[in-house]
Amino acid sequence: MINICFMGNPKFALQTLDILYRDENINLKLVVSGKDKKRSRNKFSPTPVKKYAEDNGIRVETPDSVNTEEFLDLLKDLEIDYIVVVAFGQLIKKIILDGFKDRIINLHPSLLPLYRGASPMQFTLLNGDKKTAATVMLIEKGMDSGDILIQREMDVDPSDDYFDLEDKLGKIGAEAIRDAILNFDEVYENRLDQDDEKATYCTKIDKEMGKIDWNKSSREILDQIRALVGFPVAYFDYKGENVKVHKASLADKKGQAGEILAANKKDKLIIGTSDGSIRIEKIQFPGKKAMDTTSFLLGNDVEVGFVLENE
Repeated sequence: MINICFMGNPKFALQTLDILYRDENINLKLVVSGKDKKRSRNKFSPTPVKKYAEDNGIRVETPDSVNTEEFLDLLKDLEIDYIVVVAFGQLIKKIILDGFKDRIINLHPSLLPLYRGASPMQFTLLNGDKKTAATVMLIEKGMDSGDILIQREMDVDPSDDYFDLEDKLGKIGAEAIRDAILNFDEVYENRLDQDDEKATYCTKIDKEMGKIDWNKSSREILDQIRALVGFPVAYFDYKGENVKVHKASLADKKGQAGEILAANKKDKLIIGTSDGSIRIEKIQFPGKKAMDTTSFLLGNDVEVGFVLENE
């Protein structure tokens, strides 16, 4: 049996955690995750990874830092063979890197060396990329710069949004992580250096990145909407209200950038861009739930001809 310590926090990590837990050749001895946080209605709740571990009777720890002698001793006491890291949030430092040299395996959802950093899936979509990958790599002191063990590419569909990419890459990545563990000697022998000269980096996503600039092209705006549907959700100002856009598609009407060209149950809500227009398929006004735009327009009016502000 191969003894594993799994480190992770969000939903994206669950498919990897699940596939490792269910494999008969792997013994998932320890899960490490973040502390419980206030998430809704001021109630504390665990990370998705911690909840999975608790539901399945797996030992779970939530240390302030994994980079201590005490934690290293715990890993050694449990006879851990490999540490698997998926969207964990803590930086793995020298004490653990040295203690588990070339035995800390990370899943990074990009075609490395592209999009090193915190938000690779969002930037893949923001930039309208046609391909991405689930990359299994060794962790070293640099940011997402370790040797590549397995890299499995996939096409990005023009309709894919962040949640679609999260699910698809989560599945591909989970299988790749399992395969890397079960065939570690072989994949390690054939590992590939990353070309640092080709590396690109992505920043954290912030709320201001969600504001729509109608002077951009239809494709750029659609890419923004699908990239940021998880957070912060793309939005525009309509008469002093921030309106969130959860889903949109290309439309064929022409008009001024930012002009509301149609607002009815057939056309839904169509807004002009620099080179055409987009149709808002799913919308959310302040204080309301996100809903299909047709349903929203049955009980609410939007002024056709009104021109939305631009940057």
